[in-house]
Amino acid sequence: MNKPTGPWLYAGLASSLPTIEPDENEPGQTKIRSSGIAEDGFSDLPPPCRTLQSKDKDEPLNEVTQDEAQNSIGLQPQVLLFRYRDKIHAMDHACPHQTYPLSRGTIYDIEDFGVVLSAGITCPKHGWSFDLFTGESDRGRYKLNLWEVEIRDGDKGQEIWVRRRERRRMG
Repeated sequence: MNKPTGPWLYAGLASSLPTIEPDENEPGQTKIRSSGIAEDGFSDLPPPCRTLQSKDKDEPLNEVTQDEAQNSIGLQPQVLLFRYRDKIHAMDHACPHQTYPLSRGTIYDIEDFGVVLSAGITCPKHGWSFDLFTGESDRGRYKLNLWEVEIRDGDKGQEIWVRRRERRRMG
């Protein structure tokens, strides 16, 4: 198992992340990004995920737009943060295969005969999938770097804190 490393970084209020649930009409097609229209009929719905970036691995995290994140992916540390089935997940924003932004991906349940065993995320560029709990890929030896998540009580409600996990060395 990967061991935690580095400082805890504040990632925002837990209330800022809506819960993403599987789309019952289209199983396996739950998109991270929202492309719908809000109830007022005019504004876009906020995306159900957040992309945070820091200038250095120990610097504070700042939220960036999807366009800003895509333009600087691979240049500065980025973490993708979302809540799926009431569990908050944090991981590197870049697919470890070819650094494509996972915020454009699809979340799905890993099932066996209708029993949900885990959850995964699929990179839209090449279709590679990664387990949200282990980071393991469905192909090759690539592994998605997961971040440790801790919920703390704060003055304005529950706060999300994240920190990197050190990658396990092979050999």
